[in-house]
Amino acid sequence: MTLPVPNLNSPLVNKIGKLVPPWNNWFQQFSQQAPAVAAVTVGTSPFSYTANVDGRLIISGGTVSAIDLVRGTVTISLSTVRPLIIPISIGDTVSIIYTVLPTVQFLGN
Repeated sequence: MTLPVPNLNSPLVNKIGKLVPPWNNWFQQFSQQAPAVAAVTVGTSPFSYTANVDGRLIISGGTVSAIDLVRGTVTISLSTVRPLIIPISIGDTVSIIYTVLPTVQFLGN
């Protein structure tokens, strides 16, 4: 997620020429390394993954018969065509029913 441009009336540098917040924070977002893809250990079917950070769940391979996204009290049945990339937020749960183990990875924001 890209931070919004700071107020253009905010000074870019202080009296000694050093970059100051909020500009420092804004420029840093362009130099940070992207998060790594993390392998998710898939348990027995039905398997559920609950996000503790925002990101994307990537499901590929295996023989999958159902994938559901649960957000609060709402359950959404998703396509089982893979690879499937599911945007998820903190607290979301993705449930996977399978007969042959799929590969599941998490890509944080």
